[in-house]
Amino acid sequence: MLLNDLDILKRLVDPDPTKRIVVTPLADPIAQIGPSSLDIRLGAGFKVPVSSQTPAINPYKEPQSAARYMREVDVDNRQPFYLHPGEFALASTLEYIHVPYDLGCRLEGRSSWGRLGLLVHATAGFIDPGYSGNVTFELFNAGRLPIELKPGFRMAQLCFMTLSDVPGIPYDKRPESKYHQMLTAEGSRIWKDR
Repeated sequence: MLLNDLDILKRLVDPDPTKRIVVTPLADPIAQIGPSSLDIRLGAGFKVPVSSQTPAINPYKEPQSAARYMREVDVDNRQPFYLHPGEFALASTLEYIHVPYDLGCRLEGRSSWGRLGLLVHATAGFIDPGYSGNVTFELFNAGRLPIELKPGFRMAQLCFMTLSDVPGIPYDKRPESKYHQMLTAEGSRIWKDR
């Protein structure tokens, strides 16, 4: 079952910390909470792919090839970041989030950005129960003109779903969890897969 606006509000202030959804800072709840979602904003850190002489990324053979593929770009709150047509970049949310064990969460793009050709996630749209940290956006400009992005823009929305029961091993307890407690955009850690 998808949580509605009242359920989200109740969970944000739940006195039981095991049931509480954490989204901080939540600057404007009236603007950010929709009928069944909560908008999250763009942070100031980006990672962009760099061209190199490497013929391909092979993270299992050479784990650092994936890390060398991205470079960090930080902008201040007044500076724009331009995402050109056909370009890809990673960015993180301004908000730190925590998903309680009895909920799952979906990251979805806002239609206002989608109508400009901006995709906010390629494949990583699910946030597991027990996840804490900033969420990484996988930004892609599928349009024909550059898109100006600034920290603080409402980029995406979180939709929370109740689970039938708490998982046997939530995200923060799994040894295989590679992105728990991330505070910035994080590149692939696929080489840590078994």
